[in-house]
Amino acid sequence: MARYYHYDGLAPENLTRVRCFVCGAERTSLLGIDAGFRIERCEQCDLGFVNPRPNDAQLAEFYEKYYDPGEAIPDKWEVEMRGVFDECRDWVLESAKSGRVLDVGCSFGHFLRTMERAGFEGVGVEPSSVAAEHASRIVRGEIHVAGFENVEFAPASFDAVVSLYVLEHVSDPRAFMTKVFDVLRPGGQAIIRIPYTRPLFPINRLLRRPLMYAPMHLNDFPPHTMKQLGYDLGFRRVDVRVGRHRKAHDPVEYLGATVLGTTGRVVEAASRGRLVFPLVGALSYRLYK
Repeated sequence: MARYYHYDGLAPENLTRVRCFVCGAERTSLLGIDAGFRIERCEQCDLGFVNPRPNDAQLAEFYEKYYDPGEAIPDKWEVEMRGVFDECRDWVLESAKSGRVLDVGCSFGHFLRTMERAGFEGVGVEPSSVAAEHASRIVRGEIHVAGFENVEFAPASFDAVVSLYVLEHVSDPRAFMTKVFDVLRPGGQAIIRIPYTRPLFPINRLLRRPLMYAPMHLNDFPPHTMKQLGYDLGFRRVDVRVGRHRKAHDPVEYLGATVLGTTGRVVEAASRGRLVFPLVGALSYRLYK
């Protein structure tokens, strides 16, 4: 999917230096350079993040141009994500058989349609007007064309919040997850799937591939950092799962996700969830309020 993205205006000289948005620390060390952008590691909480990075206005402009209206992306995205969508639906159903589901970064609306078919009321948030327009055509629920931080929801108004491959993009992941916690009802579940690419940096360098697609991806969460953030915000339980992998159209990504994802699921099953294979490329977090 990365070949569809447009990076105009995000040159390194136009960026802003920040402190860690998870723990607030300023002390960092360099992890690598990706497309000219620095990837740094917070020496306090271990978050990997692009620093300096785009400001909120640059990000808003970037995501408005995120998809090309002339490209036939929706069908490709559904094919890539079908297994992930079905798995997330099943996880939601373990906690609730009906209710309201919020999809943050709902893209073209396929997951919301999956949840509506399972009997849920779906609401979506999507900053790309191109993707949101498609979503509004295939789902009954309301689609907000905006960033999550700009949409007001009543506290404790959703039985589940799902966000797939979004947290790595956001400028302030702590504020994002705080809002997820606030809009979730007690007993509800949040499902967050995000890349974890730092263990793959040596392989990506060898293959001359992007380390983490900076500056499109701003954050790279180690599992212990994401769990720490969840507990800090008040979630009573945070589970890490390998989950099903995307069926990427990029042959290298597809092969890697298939081999490493399968290995990760075997390790997870053999250890009864106690071990996380570090090379899977993406992880799912189930956070319970």
